[in-house]
Amino acid sequence: MASTKTKIKKNWLQTILVEGRQHLENPGFDPDVRHSFLRALECRTPALGRRVYASENAEAVFCNTCKSPACTVCGHWATIQWQRERWCALPEGPYKGITFTMPDTLWPLFAANPHLTRELPRIATSATTIYGKVYKGLDVGVMPILHTFNGKLEFNSHVHALVFAKDLQEPSQSRDARSFFRKDLIMQSWKKFVIALLRSALRAGRLVSTLPKGELEHLLRREECRWWNVHIQCFKGKEHFLRYAGRYARRPPIANRRIQSVSNGLVSFWYTDKRLKRRQIVVCTVAEFIDRWAQHIPKRYRHAVRHCGIFASRRWNRVAEAAFLLSGQIRRPRPKRLPWNLSVRRLSGRDPLIDNKGCRMRFVKHLSPVAA
Repeated sequence: MASTKTKIKKNWLQTILVEGRQHLENPGFDPDVRHSFLRALECRTPALGRRVYASENAEAVFCNTCKSPACTVCGHWATIQWQRERWCALPEGPYKGITFTMPDTLWPLFAANPHLTRELPRIATSATTIYGKVYKGLDVGVMPILHTFNGKLEFNSHVHALVFAKDLQEPSQSRDARSFFRKDLIMQSWKKFVIALLRSALRAGRLVSTLPKGELEHLLRREECRWWNVHIQCFKGKEHFLRYAGRYARRPPIANRRIQSVSNGLVSFWYTDKRLKRRQIVVCTVAEFIDRWAQHIPKRYRHAVRHCGIFASRRWNRVAEAAFLLSGQIRRPRPKRLPWNLSVRRLSGRDPLIDNKGCRMRFVKHLSPVAA
């Protein structure tokens, strides 16, 4: 929630949604994405209801927030909450970060087939857990996070995975911190599973594509013979990955600060070109921007983060105490959710629940939503 009196920077993404409202109402637009966008439009307005707080000296009314995955403000706060929870749930120690990528020729296939894209975290988990059991004789915990966008909001499907096991770095091989995993074996499993997923969908007639069936089969055979890049990183702790992955787990695909202007039906935003190592400007229509943005908004009730292997909920509840004990740590209790007024205080430097005389206001009642 945010105070109606608090000064907040202009929300460019809400401006884009207002200008593209007619595009959102098209019958072919995804209803789940439309719901997320409309909720983001109503964020911090009376349309979502209000709460009344009062002290002996003053009374204030605050509008509810939307909790939508398309909202930058709610996404930022949800990221902080998620990072705090994962920080307490996972033990300290060595971790691996594995990035599973694929050739860019396959991106359009997954962009046109979201039901197949949702299978990529499971495939990345299978490639990792099978390797751990077959080559190391260990159960590993995997937290895969699907990442579908690049700086230009184009579709770029790949998976980031945090991996935890008892002995991720063997003493005899400590000079090479990546020795626990052989990149080539992990890559072969990942490639094999992805190609098998696409081929089975093609043969079942469930692969949507503009290419004819013969060309699709030729494409799969060609990509099956290529080298796919699988990047393995080593972390002494969990902090780096949680900070990095939080941007994909809870936040929208583009930050409000990257929008430069919205005028005459055009949107201008910047991104960092990693090859040129400088900022580049992208200009597109409002409708095109919304379509780029929409393809990265998760479906309702879909989890952006999965927990597999020993991280799976039922297994982790049984082995978590042992994992913390073996690492010489004490398991922290799940942290309480941070109060909403703390987020406003971080943005404005002022606690909205403190009145002009320094007294704290208390919750009084709810007010029903007001139709726009």
